[in-house]
Amino acid sequence: MSRRATFSRRWRDLVALLAVLATGIGPVAAENRGAVPHAYYLFLADAPKGCEDCYIPLLVMQPSLEEVVSSASDTTIVLITTYERDSIWKVERGVLLAAADVSARERRVRFRDRRYRYQEVAPAEVLRLLEKPEGTIPIHRLVSAPDRKSLEDLIASFRGR
Repeated sequence: MSRRATFSRRWRDLVALLAVLATGIGPVAAENRGAVPHAYYLFLADAPKGCEDCYIPLLVMQPSLEEVVSSASDTTIVLITTYERDSIWKVERGVLLAAADVSARERRVRFRDRRYRYQEVAPAEVLRLLEKPEGTIPIHRLVSAPDRKSLEDLIASFRGR
């Protein structure tokens, strides 16, 4: 694939992500109003470094991982780093996920030079996390948990609005 085609596809993905962030409705959801995004927890398949396996990534995306693989198109995601799936540690928007790094048959994904198994998460569980980002496990934070207002677009998309 040429550099121009790669740039064009990434630009299209970025514009689509901005549409999701601005309106809460992505390109797929625009066709099916009320479509809820997909969310996946990633469980480390490699040996952990320190407490790395305590910080469980949550991928939030409009197409499913299976759709990403079948379309062979890279996509942008929202990456939420959780502490023990109980609280939100960090939120990163506009993160690129390469289709070639996902194996739907094995339910595995390579992400940031680490191998993970993935499991789809029910919208109710994602909403619980988004609506109470500080969680229930008392932990010492260097940075405060994201405030709920900064997560409103994601909360609305999981409620199907």
